[in-house]
Amino acid sequence: MALRMLKKILLLAGLGLVMAATAFANVPTIAVEELKPGMTGYGKTVFHGTQIETFDVEILGVTGSETGGYNILIKASGPNLERNGGISQGMSGSPVYINGRLAGAVAYGQAFSDPNYCFLTPINQMLEMLNESDPRPSVFRDLPEEEKSTPLMVSGFTADGLAHLNETLKPFGLTSYAVPAGTDNLEGVTLEPGSSVGVSLVRGDMNIGAIGTVTWVGDDGHVLAFGHPFLQHGKSDYFMTNAYIFAAVPNIQSAFKVGSLGNTLGHFTEDRLSGVAGKLDENAKIIPMYVSVTDMDRGIHHSTNVQLVTDEDLVPTLVDGVTYNAVSIAKDRKGGGTSRIRFTVTAQGEKEGPIRLRRENMFYSSKDIGKVTNSELNIALDMLMNNRFDTVKVFDVNVDVETSSQCEVAELVSASFPREPVPQGGDLPITLTFKPYRSKEFTRTIHFKVPDKQKPGPMNLIVRSGNATQWLQNALSKRNHNNNAEEQDNNQSMANAQREFRDFLNEFNTMDANNEIVVDLAQNLDAELSRTSHENEKGTDFAAGLSKLIKGSKYKQKYTMDFIISGETSITAEVKGR
Repeated sequence: MALRMLKKILLLAGLGLVMAATAFANVPTIAVEELKPGMTGYGKTVFHGTQIETFDVEILGVTGSETGGYNILIKASGPNLERNGGISQGMSGSPVYINGRLAGAVAYGQAFSDPNYCFLTPINQMLEMLNESDPRPSVFRDLPEEEKSTPLMVSGFTADGLAHLNETLKPFGLTSYAVPAGTDNLEGVTLEPGSSVGVSLVRGDMNIGAIGTVTWVGDDGHVLAFGHPFLQHGKSDYFMTNAYIFAAVPNIQSAFKVGSLGNTLGHFTEDRLSGVAGKLDENAKIIPMYVSVTDMDRGIHHSTNVQLVTDEDLVPTLVDGVTYNAVSIAKDRKGGGTSRIRFTVTAQGEKEGPIRLRRENMFYSSKDIGKVTNSELNIALDMLMNNRFDTVKVFDVNVDVETSSQCEVAELVSASFPREPVPQGGDLPITLTFKPYRSKEFTRTIHFKVPDKQKPGPMNLIVRSGNATQWLQNALSKRNHNNNAEEQDNNQSMANAQREFRDFLNEFNTMDANNEIVVDLAQNLDAELSRTSHENEKGTDFAAGLSKLIKGSKYKQKYTMDFIISGETSITAEVKGR
């Protein structure tokens, strides 16, 4: 008797939730249990511009279970659908009504050879997103192939910029297509069931986002759309925009709508299996980004202002894509060259407090200067967004780049110095000879301050390029060759050597640059690596020894040049007491 009463209470509670959701939406819904094959209705979507039009629908059946979720199989038809190639990507989220009641949203259809067939996601499953509670951190999940169906629409990108963006988006299962920029026709266009809607990741001088269809709008401004996940990141914060549709483009797998993202009207806060959910008239958190690029060959300057979403997984990729494209626009050519980049990233760690990463360096590539220019910027954003120490909020990203088609690289050939002894704390002039690319040798003189406490006698110095990784690999290679040792793993992450996040941040800010000459007291490489190898056996990270070698001694001195340097040499000077 008690069990029967409990079941009745639970049933009434469930009906109460459904009735509340129905009343809240101000539109009646129909449950999957009520759907029967042969029932007919209509769907709503935008085929061109912003005008909502209808198409005919017939219910073919319901698949799935209460535990795993249901899908509703339909056949769509009608003149509007015929003119536009059947069900297309971008129609995802299109509401379907049976007997005037909302049944669900167009979700999947590309698996069928006939584009008029597709599955719907039931509306009651989508409404559950409004009550979703997930305190766990959002973790990127690689979607199965059948769910990787939302192409990104991008504007403001060159062909090379688009190709690079697609390369970096592959791990997310996303593909982007170039479309014209936004249109003035979207002024005053609001969102309602059947409207085209954008999930935007980047807005401003460049735009990146996906286009789908609004399924449902609540009386208080809650919005449901897509009927399938975008990235299924769970708790999210994407820009919600209106959108303009140019056409549905035929494709070997499935037609897809081509459109442009419009004005921001709110933000999406949920990205789940059943679709995306959000709220009108609320703002997403943003990361402002400014990129300034000058093509030194022609004296042409280009600047880019954008705002990015704050998704931890996406930010490094978006920053990379925006920077690469800004460089591509300014230099307006393919191929290699030399670049100088200066960037500043300001942020706030929950534990660490204020964070400021500032870096200046030069890079050269014979193939694609844009890719190497971004390398340290990518590391910086990945370090902040995906570190294991702290949750970091990025406030802004500022980037300044100069590019040239010239090969501004010179090899360090030799180093010479006066043979008379130099006093402790004295000045040791060192004349460096460089061999530039396809040009004559030239010299530069630097001055090394001898440590006050340097012992009288021989002082061994290493003179090298600021490309510390190259220097360390060369040193290890020589050591391994001489000792016939097994090849060492030179690609260990320096992050593993860090015990505190602050150490990691400081070391990034003070890393040697490719256009710097580094002079330091020579360290005994064999002794240092042997010691750290021994400590590693006791549980100490071997990478700590490598990090120490790159960091150098407290007497290390750096000298900035206006070209990239390669190579290293050593000298021995005589030190005398005062």
